[in-house]
Amino acid sequence: MTTREDILERLAYADALGHGPKASALVAEAVSWADALGDEDLRVATRLALTEAYQQGNEEWKALAPFVWNLARYQRRPELFDDAQVRTLHWHFKWAVAVAGANPKVSKDKVRQLEASLEEFYRAEGASMHVVHGERASVAGLLGLEEEAAEELAAWRATHRDENADCEGCDPMRQVAFAYRTEAWDLAVATAVPVLTGAVGCSVQPQTMQSLVLLPLLASGRPRAAWEAHLRSYREIRRTPKALISVAYHLEYLALVGRVDRGLDVLRRHLPWLAQAESAYVLLSALRGMSLVLREAERAGRGEEALGVELPAADLWYPMPGLAASTTISRAYAEMTGWARRLAHQFDVRNGNSTISDHLERSLARAAFDTAPGAVHGLGVEVDLLEPSEELPEPAQTSLTTDEDGAEPDVASLLGLVADDDGSVREHAPRTTSSGPEAGGRRSRAGRGATSHQGGDEPFPLVDLVRPRPVRSGEEAVRRYVEHRRCIGSSTMDYWYVVDQVATRDLLPPPGEEIPGLEYHTGLLRAAALTCRTEMEEAIAERLRIRPLIELAFGPLGAYYVDLLNLDNEITADSIAERSQEAERDRRLRRATALIGQIEAQVEDLVYTELLDPGGTDALVLAADALLVGASVLTDLHARDEALGAIQVVARAAAAVPKDRHAERMDDILDMARAEVLAECGDVYNGCLLAEEVMRRHEMVSPVLAARGRRLLGISSMEVGQFDEAITQFREQANIMLAAGITLYAVASLLSLGSALEASERYLESAEVLESALSLAQRAGADSIALYLHRLLAQTGMAMGEEESVGEHSLAAARILQDQGRRALAGEYLSHAAMAASNLKDNVRAAALFRRAADLEDTRTDQGRLDRGRALRRSARALVDDLTLPMARARLAEAQEVMEEARQAFVGVADTEGYSSAWEIGDWHDDMAWILWRTGQNWQAVQHCEAAYDGYMDTEDRDSASRALCMLARLHAERGERQEALAACARVRDLLGEPQWDGHDALEFVVSIEETLR
Repeated sequence: MTTREDILERLAYADALGHGPKASALVAEAVSWADALGDEDLRVATRLALTEAYQQGNEEWKALAPFVWNLARYQRRPELFDDAQVRTLHWHFKWAVAVAGANPKVSKDKVRQLEASLEEFYRAEGASMHVVHGERASVAGLLGLEEEAAEELAAWRATHRDENADCEGCDPMRQVAFAYRTEAWDLAVATAVPVLTGAVGCSVQPQTMQSLVLLPLLASGRPRAAWEAHLRSYREIRRTPKALISVAYHLEYLALVGRVDRGLDVLRRHLPWLAQAESAYVLLSALRGMSLVLREAERAGRGEEALGVELPAADLWYPMPGLAASTTISRAYAEMTGWARRLAHQFDVRNGNSTISDHLERSLARAAFDTAPGAVHGLGVEVDLLEPSEELPEPAQTSLTTDEDGAEPDVASLLGLVADDDGSVREHAPRTTSSGPEAGGRRSRAGRGATSHQGGDEPFPLVDLVRPRPVRSGEEAVRRYVEHRRCIGSSTMDYWYVVDQVATRDLLPPPGEEIPGLEYHTGLLRAAALTCRTEMEEAIAERLRIRPLIELAFGPLGAYYVDLLNLDNEITADSIAERSQEAERDRRLRRATALIGQIEAQVEDLVYTELLDPGGTDALVLAADALLVGASVLTDLHARDEALGAIQVVARAAAAVPKDRHAERMDDILDMARAEVLAECGDVYNGCLLAEEVMRRHEMVSPVLAARGRRLLGISSMEVGQFDEAITQFREQANIMLAAGITLYAVASLLSLGSALEASERYLESAEVLESALSLAQRAGADSIALYLHRLLAQTGMAMGEEESVGEHSLAAARILQDQGRRALAGEYLSHAAMAASNLKDNVRAAALFRRAADLEDTRTDQGRLDRGRALRRSARALVDDLTLPMARARLAEAQEVMEEARQAFVGVADTEGYSSAWEIGDWHDDMAWILWRTGQNWQAVQHCEAAYDGYMDTEDRDSASRALCMLARLHAERGERQEALAACARVRDLLGEPQWDGHDALEFVVSIEETLR
């Protein structure tokens, strides 16, 4: 039979879980148990807990039933409620009124009755009317009665706050919401100032206020403040379905500043949340925000793009039949705006006015703000980082006082409102702390350029960028590629664009089905695209496939070219896989110099030919490009002089080729190549000087030279620890690539920028930049690049303390690593994900992930067996690290089985110079002692502490041995065995008696134990 203790234990466990449907279901079960038991106190307590669970767990409409039950019980038998429970009932009552107002199925009369009952209840309890007026103001807005809302806000401000009021951070949101609806933008911002500046806050602030005030900040001419509010608040709310209304404000903001890509990413992430909307008003807000994003996507020419994620059918607040992932953006836009309008009409019918629909139509028709002009001549989207925000106004008042003469102050004036002659209300801007906010438009970075790497104030020239024309087909891509290959230094912006289009759109026909006469060109283009995707092994294989064809066309020169490209890929592949290249360096250097020597000899022969035929010119172009590849390989191998020599031969070849076969001015191409050699081979100063000089030669710099120069300056700045300068350079490089629409090159630039931001400890911006890069990489299906980004984001998440992010990206990295066959590294990332789950109090998931990591270990080796055993021990510990002692005890037997499996994993591993089997078994006993202590089996744990101590001391590991003794002291102290506990403390002091151990954590721990035993 269920007992009172069972019910209390269930409530405690649900509370430890945190708010959400799972916890609410457990509390609902506790309610049924209390009813069956007939315990009146518990019937009240469980329903109070259930009301709270529903309200905080995104199911607020379900809270009405238990609340009404408790309210009726209180009115009949108030003695059942203690003071704390009565205060809780006050809070529940005000929430109930808001729930009713937010759902048009509740009649206007019923809402009014609830308002009247709330006032009656509060007056009877002697409470301030501050909450009553505040709720009435909010409900008036939901009823479409803005004048009444303004009047109630005035009364709300004129009454004092008490213990029933929302906190100082949340209470002003009533006024901000009113100002948002009535488009009193400056009033909204001024009211939010204390929260925005951090003067006040709580568990849901400032992120909730920052979300609500995005449009007011933007509309009042504060785009930088709005961008910062967006970045900071969205990261806080994006994993919480209860924050759907806040997500709606972010969607609206992203649409109105033209950030379509980011808006679609956010929309796709949260589209399934529509079925979980906790009220009809939240659903309406979300539909409005999503509609605006879809509108802007359609205007950007993406109407036929697939929505990409399924919207499940739902009918809680409005019958939505759902949308398939294949639904086009245009169709989704039409459906969502239709749903929003019909839902708003339901409010209008209930309210007897059209205010809700009018506000919706104003929102849906609102024009985008001209605050995102792009980085380079109005093209593309620039990378925005956090910069000093515009001035905020002085805070608006949120409480009224009586004037000295006893008269009430002018409410409308204090609210920031004045009446027109016809009586309608309009905004009156509050004072600001300066002469006024900065002008509304964002700064344009392209016009001023970035400051010189060497610290000068002279800006770099503007970038002469014209966005490449679209690639319509695979054949067009190949023919454009062939045209570029006719020129020395073929890496023009259009060349990069064509390669990127092939890499991201899979345009080429499969091998064997190429356009006749363009077979090897197609293979080279496919290999270039695979290289762009960092799929180096596949790129190498493709070039080897067409090597005979290019050799047939150019003789040995064609083979040399392919071999140098593949050697470059080999080096890059080792770098990506984090393999040591030292053993291969000498072989690769010999191979590279031999190939380059052969090419140089051919160049000499061709240069001395008096009249080059077209074939000879083609051969010189190929030889020059091969030498440029060779110079890159030699640079990677730190062969500075050899690389510079290869570039000099390119100059001789170029001199013999007509200038119309040069991709750009040859001096620029060669000097930028020399700059890269110098900088990457240790002469950073002269390399950077030369790169800057090349970029400043012309009034307008070519985008290729600008991108290469920026990259060089960024890498060089990172090497010398000038992270801010690196951020500037990588940011400009990314802006060029984004403006040109070159996706994977943009990803590489953003990756560099994110790394620089992380090195500068600007973790928030780093995470945002890397997530943008990840979105682009995933859209292109570039798993190898996505892997690197997932790993960086997991690292950034650790630095930011974002355990959800660590778990998400570690798991994603582990999946890709397993697909690549890199099991050891996959196991590391599964362990990272397990630790994140453990930190989030999800011990069952943590145990499962540690088990998966253990299963990836190679048990054919001693190290693999040891690592498997250690991962299994971490799994066993996680199993019992539950939220309550009873739940921990329920998994003890399973944990003990895992511990035995862990012991068997390393049994038989022989001692070596770096490994002690005695130490390992001691560490096993240490974990077993912790597991038994965690499950309340203190007496059994004692013997394992002694065994752990003996094992550690086999290698004189006093640090670990002290940990075992500290656990022993804890066990005896918790059992009330004072003498034994003090003896264990003395053993710790004796063990760590040497001066080198002063300040050790174990010594501080025994002091705390001894103090408790006095």
